[in-house]
Amino acid sequence: MLVAGVDGGATSTKTVVLDVDSGGVWAGQSGPSNPINVGVVSAGTNIRQALEDAVKRAGYKVSDITLIVAGLAGLDSRVVYKHLAPHIVASSGLGERLYLEHDAHIAWLYATRGGEGVLVVAGTGSIAYSAYGGKRFIAGNRGWLLGDEGSGFWVARKALRRLLRALDGRSSHDCLTRSLKAKLGVSDSDELMYWFYLTRGRIESIAAVAKHVVDAAEEGCNAAKEILQEGARLLAEATIVVAERTGSKTIYIVGGMFNSKVFLEAFSKTIKAAGLQVRETIVYAVLGALYLALRRAGFRDREAWRIVDSPNVTETAKRLYTA
Repeated sequence: MLVAGVDGGATSTKTVVLDVDSGGVWAGQSGPSNPINVGVVSAGTNIRQALEDAVKRAGYKVSDITLIVAGLAGLDSRVVYKHLAPHIVASSGLGERLYLEHDAHIAWLYATRGGEGVLVVAGTGSIAYSAYGGKRFIAGNRGWLLGDEGSGFWVARKALRRLLRALDGRSSHDCLTRSLKAKLGVSDSDELMYWFYLTRGRIESIAAVAKHVVDAAEEGCNAAKEILQEGARLLAEATIVVAERTGSKTIYIVGGMFNSKVFLEAFSKTIKAAGLQVRETIVYAVLGALYLALRRAGFRDREAWRIVDSPNVTETAKRLYTA
């Protein structure tokens, strides 16, 4: 029997397919599958393409997979799930074999094993999440337009707005705007608008600008530091809300924004002041989805985690996230 876990994000879709009889395991990837960003048709299509990429290496077909659990970014509320999930499943062509989850839930499961703790993700988007005690709690998040404070997109947007004001002459240039102007190769606001809306208009591409902000901060640019510190504090505030609601004391952090020393220090300072503990961890969210697939297939909790934690499965997932 083949079962699969899928981690569908704003940048890519990752999957691990497991043959529970032989122990064989294969990985696959495709484009993004956040339905808010790319639409339900592309989300469903990319889930299927990631699965096809995995099983073709073993000589199987997607139709051979018995059960699939996919955790997707963008399924942030019951209302959104209700309206989008059926269309994503239909677009995938996988039918009743496919079960959809929130991507934060599969990541939280892997980090905490279903126990105490809040998972905080700060990548392209951001979220503070916990399902401890049988209820789900979310703060922050809510997408690139309404929320995602402290995410790569949020940081990039703050920086690009700062650059736009300088290019318009509404403010003077500083260390950050000069750096961004050179990195992006723009000379005026018209060129920046063209870059933003027509050449780099994808969410993940805009979010990548955050790396330039992080680099500028590491070089001593105070304007860049201020943006990172503000984003980190806002995300920490969301985290504290979830921790208080669940009674959690441990905060698990993952995502590219935490690679910034400035961001991490500002976040940790706020969290520790609230009496909470920050724990950096490696999260292979796709394995949280695989765990759920194994549970749906009838495996008991301890046996499902034993399979997920086996060296061949873990190493296969690791390659997906470090390639």
